[in-house]
Amino acid sequence: MKHILVINGNPDPSPQRLTHALARAYHEAAQEAGAMVRHINVGGTDFPILRDAGLFTQEPQEKGIIEAQGAFLSADHIVFIYPLWLGGPPALLKAYMEQLARDNFLLGKTERGFPPGRLKGRSARVIVTMGMPTWAYRVLFGAHGVKAFNRSILAMAGIRPVRTTLFGGNAVQEAGAGATIEKVRELGWRMT
Repeated sequence: MKHILVINGNPDPSPQRLTHALARAYHEAAQEAGAMVRHINVGGTDFPILRDAGLFTQEPQEKGIIEAQGAFLSADHIVFIYPLWLGGPPALLKAYMEQLARDNFLLGKTERGFPPGRLKGRSARVIVTMGMPTWAYRVLFGAHGVKAFNRSILAMAGIRPVRTTLFGGNAVQEAGAGATIEKVRELGWRMT
């Protein structure tokens, strides 16, 4: 049985947000396809933002972060769903990943050289919503914010492959949201 972790990275925990509907669609479809699915809403998780570099080397004490670390370790496939804010993931999602990474959780320990990723053997799907057309984000802006999240956090943690799906423009407007939800449901059914 495949174990999937779905992370709604929207700081706004409101169930009216498209990211919430997408996370629910993926979750339900993967479950119907036979996967064991866990779901985390970053916007509904209470944790402090790291302000002291020394804390990064210490084990987290927050129950929600410790439970999330366990969920990451037990997952075969991790799905991140978030809105594009200022060209990249929302700051709260990055702060969440910083908390998760504490005490070498994501990177592992090494005496020298490149740290081994502790989440090797897992795959990921990153689903991003945005107001602008996706072609504009890719061509005019180089999609650098999403690429940085995928490479500097996920790939460094050993997660491969990392596949990205972008929805923008009409696909995130109310008229196109139904088709977008169905596309995400299909991804969940295929567990990719």
